[in-house]
Formats: sequence, structure tokens, C-alpha cells
Amino acid sequence: MFLVELVMQGVRGFRELARIRFQSGFNFVAAGNEAGKTTAVDAMRRLLFPSARPELMDGLISRSTPDASRAALVVFSDDGAYYRIIQDFSKRAVNLSKYNAATKDFALLHKDWDNAVQFMAGLTAGISEEDFSRVFTFRRDDYTDRKVSFARPAAPVRPVQPSKPAARPEEKTASNQAKLVELRETLRKSEEAADAEYKAQSAKLALDDVRKKLTALEELEQKKTEFDSTLEDLKGCEALPEELSELIEAYERLQAQKFSEAEGLKRELDGLTMQIASFPAVNLFRDKFFIAGAALLAASLFVGMFVLTSEQAFFFPISVVLSAGLMVTAWYTGARKNAQRKVVEREAEELEKEITQLDQRFEREGAAVKACLKTANAATVEELKDKADNYHQFLSLRAEIEEQRVRALGDRTPEALQEEYSALQQEALELGKAARALAPQNIDTYSIRQEIDRIESESSPEMPETAWDFGQAAQDLPDNFAAPIEGGSAAGFSAEIDIASRIGGIELETLVPAVEAAAQRNLASITGGKYVRIEVGQNGGPPIVHAVDDSIVNYAELSHGARDLVYFCLRTGLVEALAGKRRLPFILDDTVAAFDAARQKAASQILRNLGAKTQVILFSSNPALRAEGDAVAEFPS
Repeated sequence: MFLVELVMQGVRGFRELARIRFQSGFNFVAAGNEAGKTTAVDAMRRLLFPSARPELMDGLISRSTPDASRAALVVFSDDGAYYRIIQDFSKRAVNLSKYNAATKDFALLHKDWDNAVQFMAGLTAGISEEDFSRVFTFRRDDYTDRKVSFARPAAPVRPVQPSKPAARPEEKTASNQAKLVELRETLRKSEEAADAEYKAQSAKLALDDVRKKLTALEELEQKKTEFDSTLEDLKGCEALPEELSELIEAYERLQAQKFSEAEGLKRELDGLTMQIASFPAVNLFRDKFFIAGAALLAASLFVGMFVLTSEQAFFFPISVVLSAGLMVTAWYTGARKNAQRKVVEREAEELEKEITQLDQRFEREGAAVKACLKTANAATVEELKDKADNYHQFLSLRAEIEEQRVRALGDRTPEALQEEYSALQQEALELGKAARALAPQNIDTYSIRQEIDRIESESSPEMPETAWDFGQAAQDLPDNFAAPIEGGSAAGFSAEIDIASRIGGIELETLVPAVEAAAQRNLASITGGKYVRIEVGQNGGPPIVHAVDDSIVNYAELSHGARDLVYFCLRTGLVEALAGKRRLPFILDDTVAAFDAARQKAASQILRNLGAKTQVILFSSNPALRAEGDAVAEFPS
């Protein structure tokens, strides 16, 4: 499993959205002091080990935006799938989804704490948060937090035995010399066997490195093929303009403006349509006043011609005027209504023209986005945005895969790497045979060296008489005889060894030599060969450090900086030894800052080499440690 992307908003000092992308190997994240390195590490740990407990989330909530504090982490699992977990620290909510290559989107899996916790536990191989922090999270404070004390074990109180006749000095010296010769020969053979075992382990590690590179190259090639297929489906997006986001934003604003204006015009048009309906077209010949006037006129003509007498003739003009008044009234009323109707119809026609012109204007102004829709074969703007985002995302992933491939190969070809693997196979086989042949001679050198030191001290000239007798009972010894010797940052490393043995399912007999082999290789590299070997301390004791002449250096006499180097090498060696069993991200929070410039670069190179075996994320305040070919993420301000 490795981390792909971390997104934070409203997390401690990150008020605005902050996004950091990672790759599978070594990642260098440059960030100044108080830029949020520890916040990023804490957020990653919280997302990897989700918990609904408020006290675990409250420390991440920003004081500036307490109501909008959230973070998301995208991980690539061992089964080849991308998962995204989102935690809203303000609302105490969680959301876990899986990337769907068909829909090019993350599909929701769980949004409850129990299932999210259980699922993430599966991704992290069931490791507890505490164990992950002890093994896979390395903070600068880990050096000082581990200052402990060790006391020399008190000598057992032995009953006083009757004195025996002392051996003559000549006999004792000869016996000691013979014993020294035998012990030194045993020590030489043991060291020869240890060297053979170390060479075999180193060859095996180198073989594993090349095998993992070949496997990783095959996986990368498969992913590259999948991404190429997806990019081929999204090929039309490569012609989209770079300012597509701005175009879409302008288009959406245009659409909102169009909708607003069109709605206003349509409401006006609906009102005019209702007015037109209230003014029906008037037919003069159907008007009741016109019909009444025409009937009265006809009746007046008939009566006037055939009925009225000369005395009644004055009724005729009256009836004619009355009928004419009725007809004129009907004509005036109809003409007036028709005129009003025509005015409203003209207004409605003008509004329809405005709506048409509005559509044409917005059509012209949105032509660029319409062209992009056609180019990307998208039906809607939302689909266009999704396709464009997916295209750029997969283009970025493909570029990252190509960078990983180049970094894995270096200046070699896949064929040369395969040839190197075959050669290493043969070398590892031969060295393994040699180590097995010498295995019976590989015994505990520490006890042999102690015995040699004891005999040599007995053979040395007699020391002046001291103020106390070592043969006395323990209570008679001076109070400061068992005074503690200050330990160092590597003290008590057996706890980490035990955790790694448990979570990796590796026996201590196998794990400890592998850790020591990797640690002593790192120590020799970072100190320029001044110290060449490390042995993990027993029973919580400090480690045993060997100088270049193979002499044991008293751990209490090492400087604080040297102890920190020892602890750094042990921690990196432990992660390297676990990489074959548990490939989890190794996250370092500015852990090389206290070293001098040369050792900072050497330590960074050790982490860079470790990145070939597992994901390493180094947050550093020193941008000068960046090297060509590193996956670099500039930390957001």
C-alpha cells in the first residue's frame, strides 16, 4: 500500500485547501519551519486510523475555521485499487469510497465509522495506530523522547568460599595465553562466518531489490496500458483549451444571466398573451348594436314607405337617426377594441423578437463552450468538466508511472536489469552455500569478547589497591558503583524489534540479523566508514557499535549526535527488513534536521535507496536535500 494524495482544509493552520501528491517510491516534501509538516503527518495518521473519538479529532480543527475542518487521503492498495477516505473533523463524519475506472469517479462504500475503521484496518494489515507510529512514523522528537538510563547489573552476591592455594603466576599466565589464542581463533572464525552471513544477506537483499523492481516494472507497464486505453477514450479532450475552466465558469454565468433575462421576458409575454385573450377580434356584423341599428333602419324604411301617414312622417327621420346612432356606436366600439388588440399584439411580437435575439446572442457568446462539448463528445457542461478532469488526472498518473519507470531503471534497460537479476541469483546461491558451510562457527561474539577482555585484564599488571574490596557483599559497595549511564536515542530498541516481529510475522532470529545488516550498512555510509557494525542491544540495553578497527565503542561515550545517527540507521534498517512483509509508507517528520550538512545528504540518500523497496515520505525544512529525479512536492503556504 502507498499513499497517493493528501488534501486538507481547515486543519490547524491550513485554512485554505491544501493538496499534496505522492508517488510510490521516495518523496521529498519541502516545507519551511512552522509550515505544517507535523500537521500533515498527524492528518495522515488520523486518516489511516479513523476514530470517532472527539478528543482525537479536536486537535486537528483549525481555530480560524472550526466549522469547516476536513481532510482526505487517497491510497493505492495491494489489490491494485484506489480508495479515498474523507473525515470531517468538525461534523464528526467519515466517508470511504473506491475509484471506479468505468465511471471515472469514486463510488461510496461506507459512511459509518464502524465499517470505515474495519476497512482501513484491512488496508493497514491490522496494525494498530500505536504500532504504526512506533515503526512507520519517525519524528524528530523521537530522538529526545527515548533518553533513558541504563545501570550496570549488580554483581551477584556470592558466599565467601574457603580460600584455595593461589596458582603460581607463571602457570596462570601460560594458561591464560593458551585460552586467549583459542578464543581469538574462535572469534576470527565467528567473524568470518558472520561476514559470510552478512554477504549472503546483502546479496539476498540486492536480489530482492532487483526482483521487486522487475515486478514493479511489470505492474507499471500494465497500469500504463490501462491508462493509455482510458486516455484513448478521452482523446478528444487533448484539443481542449487550457483556459477551459475559465470558459466554463463564464458560460455558466452566461447561462444564469440568460435564464434570468429570458424568464423576465417570458413572464411579460405571458401577460400580453392573456391581454390578447381578453380582447377578442370584433366582427361588426355580429355586434348586437349594429344588428339592432340595421333592423331599426330596415323597419323605418318599410314603415315610412308603406305605413306612416303624412301626419306621422316626422317619425321616419327620428328612426333613421336612431338606427344610424346604433350602427355608429357598434362600429366605434369594435374599432376601438380591435385597435387595442393590435397594440398588444405588436408588443407581444416585439417581446418574441427580443427572446429570439437573446437566444442568438447567448448562442454566439457560448460558441466556444459548444465547440468544446462537440470536441469532447459531451452532452452537458457537467459531463465536459468530468471528462476534462479525468483526462488531466489520468495524464498526470501516466506521467507519474513513466517517472517511476525511469527511476526504477536508472540508466539501465529492462534487458540489462533482467541480466543483473540472473547474475545476482547465481551470486546469492553461491554466497548462501558459503554461509551455510560456515554457519556452525557463527556464535555470539559479544560473550567471547567479554571473556577476552576479562583474561586480558587479569593478565595486566596489578592495579593499585582500591578503597573497597569487590569480594565484599553488595551492600558494602560505594553508592555510586551502579550509577546509571545515560543512554541515547537508540536505547531500548528491542521494543521496536518486538513490534516489527509481531506485525511482520518474522521470527526474531531472522529479523534481528536482517535489521543489523541493513543498519550497519547505513551507519558505515552515513559516517564515512568510522563505524562499521551495529548489534541490537539485548534486554532493552543499548546497541553495540563497532568502530572501523572492529573495536567496541562504549555507547555511553558516543556523542548525542552519534547516538541519533545510530537510532536513525536502526529505524531505517528495521523498515527495510520489514519491506518484504509489510510495505507500508514510512513517514519522516524532519528527522535529519539535527545532522550536519554532509550527514543530512547521506541520510537522505539512505532514504532514497529505501524508497526502492517501500514508499518513503520525507518532510524536510532543508530544500537543498532535494536531488535530481526525486518526486518533489512543494508544501503549500
